[in-house]
Amino acid sequence: MGKLVRSVLRGARSSNGSCLPDTFYLGRSRRGAIIPKLKTSGKRLRSKLKRVGEWARRVRHVLPLKQIWRVFGAKLRGHIQYYGVSFNGKAVNEFVYQATRILFGHLNRRSQRKSFNWEKFNRFRQAYPLPPVKLHHALY
Repeated sequence: MGKLVRSVLRGARSSNGSCLPDTFYLGRSRRGAIIPKLKTSGKRLRSKLKRVGEWARRVRHVLPLKQIWRVFGAKLRGHIQYYGVSFNGKAVNEFVYQATRILFGHLNRRSQRKSFNWEKFNRFRQAYPLPPVKLHHALY
């Protein structure tokens, strides 16, 4: 089993736009067996968060709030579906949390007056929920 795991890791360790999150590592299953696991590369996560900020900066004055929220939900849904693989839930949750914080900050810069505080923003999120984070691709 050791040779098989090492060969899988060697062959799948490409960071040139493969279909899976970048980083493979060895971890333990619930039963204690050593298995290869996946997680999103930190570099890729930071890059995508930066792109969310750039998008929010571009659209905050152009689109109405509900349309911004609809497009933001679609962007999150795509991220969750692409990166929602086994053992990657922590990174997907972190992305959704940080992207939501980034959008909150940009929505508050639309005028001299704050559009939201956290309480009002959370009420808005409950009224218009974002897609749930869930596993879309069970690899093991």
